[in-house]
Amino acid sequence: MASTDKHYHPALEARLRVLLAQRDWQGVTAYVDSLSNSQFRTAGYMLGEALMPSLPDSDFWQLASVLVRHNSKAFLVTMLKSAAQRGMDVGSEGFASFCRLLIPNETDTHKALTRLLPLLEKPEEVQRLFALLGVSDPRRMLRYLLPVATEAASFQLLLTLRFLDHDRGLLLRAVNYVMKRGGDLSFNLASLLKTYFGLDEVKGPFSRSVEPYELSRLAASYKAFCQALNR
Repeated sequence: MASTDKHYHPALEARLRVLLAQRDWQGVTAYVDSLSNSQFRTAGYMLGEALMPSLPDSDFWQLASVLVRHNSKAFLVTMLKSAAQRGMDVGSEGFASFCRLLIPNETDTHKALTRLLPLLEKPEEVQRLFALLGVSDPRRMLRYLLPVATEAASFQLLLTLRFLDHDRGLLLRAVNYVMKRGGDLSFNLASLLKTYFGLDEVKGPFSRSVEPYELSRLAASYKAFCQALNR
């Protein structure tokens, strides 16, 4: 029961619902600041888990921006979790404005990328997220892409490594990192990358092969890439 009490408080919920219905975002920040520490945590949980996911997209990102601008340490992770729960449209202006708010703070940018990249299902969404958060350096992109075992991130990893193919040592480290992540997708990706970049030094029980004519299509077609990755 004690655990449940931490996540719900009827009086807090009633007040927050009124403020949200009025779209009084500053009122929300003033109200949560007036609460005790335990009530503040409860209010944050209720906002992120129960109340904000059902808001219209523009309202959600407006309030998320207000809360993060007001207290990033307390609200950023909560807002990122809430965004994941409700589903994200990375093409929305509200999301773009939220991302621009994070750019000056490298820690906030890091939190956003590590939490949001695994949720994206299309390579253009991955590219847009990097662009919105001001990340364009291939080596910096690589650090975020390597841990993410999704098709979209894997395709962007291939495109990013092409900018770094002059650094063979880096390519070898990247492919070995992917292989050590475990799982079929990671192992298959390591095999594709080994063949694509001619990394004969990478050792492993690779059974699949990619025909020469397929190699040229891997970076040009996401569909071809996914077919090669999953067959």
